[in-house]
Amino acid sequence: MDPKLAIPVAGIYTISFKFKEAPQWYLDIFGYPHNGLDFAVANDTPVLATDVGTVIFADSIPDGDGCGIIIQHLWGTSLYWHLNKVIATVGATVRKGDLIGLSGETGYATGPHLHFAIKVTGKGAAGMQGWTDPEPYFTEEAPVVSEPAPVERTHIVGIGESLWSLATKYYGNGLEWQRIYKANTDKISNPNIIYPLQRLLIP
Repeated sequence: MDPKLAIPVAGIYTISFKFKEAPQWYLDIFGYPHNGLDFAVANDTPVLATDVGTVIFADSIPDGDGCGIIIQHLWGTSLYWHLNKVIATVGATVRKGDLIGLSGETGYATGPHLHFAIKVTGKGAAGMQGWTDPEPYFTEEAPVVSEPAPVERTHIVGIGESLWSLATKYYGNGLEWQRIYKANTDKISNPNIIYPLQRLLIP
């Protein structure tokens, strides 16, 4: 059974990280490619159920994984992560488009967004631990991938990263590393040393 999905966020958005993207910093941390879509939206954007189903998990503890919801559908499951607020409760039946939470950046997140992922029974992508690309199942077209520009962009440091590599990534020029250093002097005592999992402000 193929699902027919609604976009899981309300209003204007871009997709900032696609299914199966695999930059080295991400592989170093998680061990396999990105398992869903990241919808770049402002904090507290309404998050909507992508299809009718039953809530089987609702986590309101903003730990390393952040706050999130999992919904069981006839065709499989959908997952909504990094929420600022969880509204749906375990055991509740939701309809397509129902409000289930508010987006945020809880847990391991590089900025405000909704991490959305699905598992469609019998259609997991190779090497993706059962996860499926959501884009082919949306009943409305998803936008072209673009880099969001959040007001307060943050970055979680990956293994082997430096201020130079971050400046190259975000500004296209490693010589701009001092911009990041000056914005994070409360976290960085030596600009030559940053640590994995540090959350740095990217001005």
